[in-house]
Amino acid sequence: MIGVQSPRPSRRPASPRPWRLLFLLVCCAAVAACSNPPLVDAVNRGDRAGVEALLAQGADVNARNRAQEPVLDVAIRKGHPDIAWLLLEHDADVNAKGELGVTPLMLAVSGDYPDLVNALLGRGARVDMRDAIGNTALIIMPLSDRPDLVRLLLDHGAQVNDRNQNGLTALMTAAYIGHEASARLLIERGADVDVRTRDGQTALMRAARQGHLSIVELLLARGADVNAQNNDGETAMTWARKKDRTEVMRVLEEALRATPARPDAGA
Repeated sequence: MIGVQSPRPSRRPASPRPWRLLFLLVCCAAVAACSNPPLVDAVNRGDRAGVEALLAQGADVNARNRAQEPVLDVAIRKGHPDIAWLLLEHDADVNAKGELGVTPLMLAVSGDYPDLVNALLGRGARVDMRDAIGNTALIIMPLSDRPDLVRLLLDHGAQVNDRNQNGLTALMTAAYIGHEASARLLIERGADVDVRTRDGQTALMRAARQGHLSIVELLLARGADVNAQNNDGETAMTWARKKDRTEVMRVLEEALRATPARPDAGA
């Protein structure tokens, strides 16, 4: 005789375990933390109308992206000066720093936005603020030769001989990238032509290395030491020879003939 099995009792649905709920909550929080605020997304897209609408709805004008970069920085870095102006009109913090310590003023200077630089300075942007490696807006310099921006920063209190953590000055930056007009202005405003970086580089060495003949001539005319050596014993002539800067070598040779070499100087 085949027995009849009795029906199994039905199981009640298992209630969610507390640890599972906690895990889901943590995941949701992580996703939310990795998302940009809508205002940042609109700025990233260059959507001025969207930015305007979000600000009208009360969006935080000092919101930050996932990298903790203020939205004003994002607008300038992304090349949207019109949106940056809009944020300023809504009282964005002009001295807000991102994760690397970069300020809106630094970005406006390096991006060649003179009107925006003026606006930031007029709203209290500080010229003495430094990024993570000690750069100021003056040391960073515009990408193009803009003595008007250099003058503007100096007139607002920028220190002409400020140095970053590596010992780099604004004059060294100008010498390296070939900004003759800016270099001339910096020297007129008291820039030290012989100050050195931590590894002993001078503005003259940097200009010679890059082959910027007019800046080499300018520095020599203003008394730069043609015999100066870096920590490895290299001079401006060493760098000119390494990089085969023929015209620079000729000018340096003339300067060397006119200047008695120090006993420890090398070429």
